Amino acid sequence: MMEPGEEEVEASGEQDVVVDTNVESDAESPDANAESTDSEDSGNDVEPAKVAAPDPRDLRIRLLEKQLEESEARLRDYIKAHKKAQSEFEGLRTRLRRDQEEQIELAKGKVVERFLDVADNLDRSIQAAQTGGSLESLLSGVELVHRMFDQALTELGLEKHDPKGEPFDPMSMEAHGMIPVSDASQANHVVNTLRAGYRIKGRELRPALVQVGVHTP
Repeated sequence: MMEPGEEEVEASGEQDVVVDTNVESDAESPDANAESTDSEDSGNDVEPAKVAAPDPRDLRIRLLEKQLEESEARLRDYIKAHKKAQSEFEGLRTRLRRDQEEQIELAKGKVVERFLDVADNLDRSIQAAQTGGSLESLLSGVELVHRMFDQALTELGLEKHDPKGEPFDPMSMEAHGMIPVSDASQANHVVNTLRAGYRIKGRELRPALVQVGVHTP
């Protein structure tokens, strides 16, 4: 059987234990709240995502593609300009050819015009011979036509070449036989002109047909 004093002591001891337990719980709560707050704060702080650096190969490809596009654009411009220049050149060549043909036709007309009078006089000579004209009048008419013909050729710049007595020149003469000569000075010279040669502005149109002397002692 316990004494009254002992019960009080035990009761007070149990009460102290309870009180101590509550104190420890209260002491621990700030730490728990601190840990909770730290956990919440760490959850709110999001680390920013890292931006990937551009690949140098992609940059090089894009640069090459841009250069290719510029080169193709320049090439198209060059082709367009070339086609335009070619078209203009073809047009110019056509005009030049047409102008040249017109100039040739005009020159032909001027040449023919110079011989119209010759043809008229030749017709009159033929008519005179057909109507019973004398031989003298026919010869006179033919000589007139011949002089007019030579004059027309001279006005056109034609030069008649009769090389009789000149040294033989194979560049402007054509030998048609050899003739013996007793004079040594006539050797290898033109003795007879069978057909006169013609030149125009120094250019040989037709060589003279000649006979060349050969010295026979």
